[in-house]
Amino acid sequence: MKDRRFVVYKLQKLAILLRILGFDVLYFQNEDYISVINLTKREYRILLSRVKFLRKLPWIFYLDKDDLNEQLEQIIKELKLKVNKESLFSRCSNCNNLLQKVQEEEVKREIPLSVSGRGYWFKRCLNCGKIFWNGNHMPTLEEKLKKLAILS
Repeated sequence: MKDRRFVVYKLQKLAILLRILGFDVLYFQNEDYISVINLTKREYRILLSRVKFLRKLPWIFYLDKDDLNEQLEQIIKELKLKVNKESLFSRCSNCNNLLQKVQEEEVKREIPLSVSGRGYWFKRCLNCGKIFWNGNHMPTLEEKLKKLAILS
């Protein structure tokens, strides 16, 4: 999985989801496409986009669908990607940095009271400071990934 690094152009929800799955994803919304293409080539990444005039370029992975789940399914199937449970939530969905495990005591003042004392794991992004934990959404996400046959 480490060899799959992406640039996502104008598809923010897809970029966030791929980061949650543990992939190294750079996201661009308003930058000019020439700069994005140059960065993609320079860093040996795969460019994911729905911008039609880019689809003929060989280093572009053009997404056919508008639906997020269908886009993910296309990427997973055509690029033959697998995700292991340990890679889930290893990257910050906000800035793409790797997350670091922290004890609940370290973040107690920064998390909602309703989350405290529930036995969750916690991770912090050392770049942007965002805190993540394995709340009620985890079983739903894992089930979705199993249905797509990408969780190993």
